[in-house]
This record gives sequence, structure tokens and C-alpha cells, in this order.
Amino acid sequence: MKWFNNLTIRWKMTILSALFMFLIFITCNIIQLVLIKTVTFNQQQDTLGKKAQMMTTYIEQSYEKHSNEKKAFADAEQYYKSIIQPNEKIKIVDENGTAIFTISKDLQNELHFNSYKEGFYKTVIHDDEILVLNTPVQLGNKNFMLQFSMNMELFSHLEEQVSLVLLFGTIFSLILSGLSGIYLSKKMLFPLKDMNQTMTKIKNNELQERVTIYNTKDEFSELGEIFNNMMDELELSIRIQQRFVEDASHELKTPLSIIHGHLSLIKRWGKDDKQVLENSIDACLNETNRMIVLTKELLQLSKMEKSNEETAVIKQTNIVEALKEVITNYRLLYNDVAITLDDLEQKEYKVLISKEHFIQILIIILDNAIKYSAENKKIQLSVLKIDSYLKIKIRDNGIGIQEEDLPHIFDRFYRVDKARSREKGGNGLGLSIAKELVEKYDGNLTIHSVYGKGTTVEIDLPL
Repeated sequence: MKWFNNLTIRWKMTILSALFMFLIFITCNIIQLVLIKTVTFNQQQDTLGKKAQMMTTYIEQSYEKHSNEKKAFADAEQYYKSIIQPNEKIKIVDENGTAIFTISKDLQNELHFNSYKEGFYKTVIHDDEILVLNTPVQLGNKNFMLQFSMNMELFSHLEEQVSLVLLFGTIFSLILSGLSGIYLSKKMLFPLKDMNQTMTKIKNNELQERVTIYNTKDEFSELGEIFNNMMDELELSIRIQQRFVEDASHELKTPLSIIHGHLSLIKRWGKDDKQVLENSIDACLNETNRMIVLTKELLQLSKMEKSNEETAVIKQTNIVEALKEVITNYRLLYNDVAITLDDLEQKEYKVLISKEHFIQILIIILDNAIKYSAENKKIQLSVLKIDSYLKIKIRDNGIGIQEEDLPHIFDRFYRVDKARSREKGGNGLGLSIAKELVEKYDGNLTIHSVYGKGTTVEIDLPL
């Protein structure tokens, strides 16, 4: 069976289904043939038995009427000549086996009467199958035997014809089974073939390809869905990895160039000029710290993109309590900033969001508000329930954002004022992180700004 194991699944299914259907057909045909033979033989036995009964009754009645054996047999001979069928024969013998009379239309084969065994039996004479029935008859004190015989050639020929028809039917069924097997295997394995082609395309770096899901709700459909989900996760991981590498290589290029420049400066002049040495070391430390912060932020973004954490397992957070906690900490850190929280309609609003994530969002927004505010820094926070959402507003009186910059403020590494952002230690990732955190909990983060007057950040979170 090594050859069978080397076949494709399609041909295995074709052969097995064809063989299975062929076995069903051949079994049914054999059963039909056996039933036909059995029914035919039983019918002939019944026919022969009825004729024997009629003949026996006729002889006995004729004997009672004439009280003469020869007269009774003569009447019986005339009677049977009128009802005898082709391929039939009747023979009456006495106790010594001497034939009294024999009647036959077409059956000329002579049967040897060797015993008075009563009942049916079959014999073969000159390749002809003969059905024989021996029936005893008692006339007075003498015993006779009526031997009825029938040539089964006609029925054998009929059986041969039926067998031939069944044989052709079996051959046709085998061909039909093979064609059906090919069609069914092609139909059933089409999703698998489609999946194979899709995998080949994916192998050739076409990661966007997906298996077509047919509305069949079978195992192939489930396998296709699992495969597509797996490819979605794989593509996301590869995209995140590529984006991380691109972002890191893009943003690390500048600080590394700065460090390289200062190290070259130290090598040339730092040994003799203490001021140059200190300035270069400070610059290298600042750029190193910036790279550390940048790396942490990039890793955090990658982690958020990969995370499949369900919000249903996150505990609810009291937004008012978290706001007051952050405001208290910022008032201690920044004495020159006036941070206020408007009066609230109620003392607590619970939202399905991680407290740590919500505080991180607030810190990113408040840090930006403080960094880009002029003198008399003021930050005003408010909370308002609108339908099924909670809106948190953070307003500042800073320098604002120019209109052409607003569409890009959530882009990674985008800085409104690149020179000033670098001086303040910004990487252009804060708002990207804040937006992804808000959207992680089905919320929305929007920014409205008027250049020279200030900025308003709105956080909408579902209750």
C-alpha cells in the first residue's frame, strides 16, 4: 500500500469513495440475483406442485368413477395433454419401475427412475438442469409414482440475462463511482486547494492575502477562519516589528550623530579644554537619556499594538478620584501653574479603563500643556456626562497649535516646533501613545487649538 500512501488526498478520496460505492452496488446486485433465483425456483416448485396435486386428484377421482386403473390412467393422460407446457414432462410408473405412460412436449431427456423417493430434487442431463417432483398415488392396493419434471433452461437463460444486465450495471456503477469520486473530492477539497494557493502567495511575501471563507460552516471553514486570524496576528506582529525598526532607526540617528560628534570633539580638544569636555559629556548624557526615554516609549507603543487584552477584564476606575490625585501631584511639582477642576455634577464617574492607563493619558496631556504654556500658566479641567459617554476637557492658555499642524499631531515623531521640542526633551510620541490608550478602551481623543490663544484636549470614554 506504499503507492496508496504516496497519492494526494484528492486521489485517495476518489479511490476510496469509488471503491465504497462499487462495493455497495456489487452487494446490491448479488442480493438481487440471489433473490431472483430464489423467487424463480420457488415459483417453479409451486407451479409443479400444484400440477402434481391436480393430476393426483384427477387420477384418484377417475379411479373411483371407473374402478379401473387403465381407464383412470387413460383419462389422466388425455387430461394432462391438454394442460402440459413446453419443457415439461410427466411419467407414471408402477412399483416395479415400469412406465405406464409418458407425456412430454419438448423435454426428451430420459430420467432414470431409481427410487420412489418422494419430493423435489434437481438433476442435470446433457447440461440441462431439470427440476423433478415425485408424488405417490395409491389406487386400490397398488402404489404408483407420478414423476413431474421441468427443464429449467428457460429460467437459467433468464438468470443469465439478468446477471449480464447486473454486470453491465456494476461496470457502469464503477465508472459512475469514479466520476462521482473525482467530482466530490474536487468539490470538497477546493477550500483546501484555495488555502494552499494562499499560503504559497504568503510565502512569496504577499502577507495581505487571506483564505476565502465559504458560508458552509464546516471544518474547512473553521480552519480558514483560524488561519486568517493567525495571519492577521502574524501580519500585525511583522508590521509592528518593521515599524519599530523604522522608527528606532529614524529617531536614534540624530542622537547617535550628536554623541558621535561630541566624542570626536572630546578626542580633539577635550583633553586640553575642560569646558569643552564638560559640555560634550553633558550633551552625550542628555542624548543618552533621550534615547532611553525614546526606547521605552517605542516599546510601550509596540506592546499596546500587540496587546489583545479585553476591556471586560479591566476594573472600573473612578475618574474624579484619579483626576484629583493627578492634580494634587502636579500642584506640588509646579508651583507656578494654576491647575483647577470645575465643579462636578456628582462625586464619582466610573469608567471601564485601567487607572494606570488613565493617569498616563493625563500626564502626557498635562506635560504638553505645561511645556508649551507661556507665563501665567493656567490649566483648567472639567468633566461632563453626555449620553453614554464621559467627556474630560483639559484647557491651557499656551501658545497653541497652528492649523496646518493639527492633522499631524497624532503622527509618531511629529513635532510642531522641532527645535523647541528637542530642547524640551520631546520625542513626538506622547500624543500617539495617549491616543492609542484612549482608543484601546473604545474612546476618542480630539484636540482643538487656536494659535496664540491655547489648546483644548477632549477625552471621550464610554460609561
